[in-house]
Amino acid sequence: MKKIYLFGLALCIGSLGLTSCNKDEQLTDSRVTHFANIELLGGDFIELNVGDTWTDPGFIAKEGEEDITSKVVVTGSVDTSKGGFYELTYSAANKDNFSASASRTVMVKNPNSIASAYFAKTGYYTGAPVTITDNGDGTYEIDDLMAGYYFFYRYPGYEPSYDFHLETVIKLNADNSLSHISSGSWYFSSAPTLASGSYDPIAGTVSYKTSNGLTVLLTK
Repeated sequence: MKKIYLFGLALCIGSLGLTSCNKDEQLTDSRVTHFANIELLGGDFIELNVGDTWTDPGFIAKEGEEDITSKVVVTGSVDTSKGGFYELTYSAANKDNFSASASRTVMVKNPNSIASAYFAKTGYYTGAPVTITDNGDGTYEIDDLMAGYYFFYRYPGYEPSYDFHLETVIKLNADNSLSHISSGSWYFSSAPTLASGSYDPIAGTVSYKTSNGLTVLLTK
């Protein structure tokens, strides 16, 4: 009986040893992977004027020491026929199919028109991107009358799940003053309107006040 007990104990110890060995093998089974590193030539922000020719300054991508520039996929486009902000994304996957990306913003301005790309300045913040587009019928659409107050300042990162842009149609009058025409749909129930404003063609700025008291300066 004692021999049987000792034999069983030996089997148990042997089984534990095998189990421990398997765990050690699993712990040492690791790989080294290099994520794609994408360098944007010309920087991640570029300014152009309407009518300029857009040529991508290029990029370099490496996986460790290996050049994988040819594997980079570029999404997005730039339309220099009208003012606006255009986002380009550069993506590449490494050998283990892990993806990496970099992004570039191209700002297209029109120095001779109210229809242009601007950066907003208010008493709360500076730097929200705002675009005014020519509707072709004597009116213009500003893509956010609140100049980034909600999507840029109060609730950054909530879009695109929530639409905090207040698209508003305005009219540029003969004396360069601005009039409110209409507003589009908005996340919040009560949309402010344009109370007063003007365009300065020499300085290339737009200044206005909303019905809820927000003062905005748009600069190209």
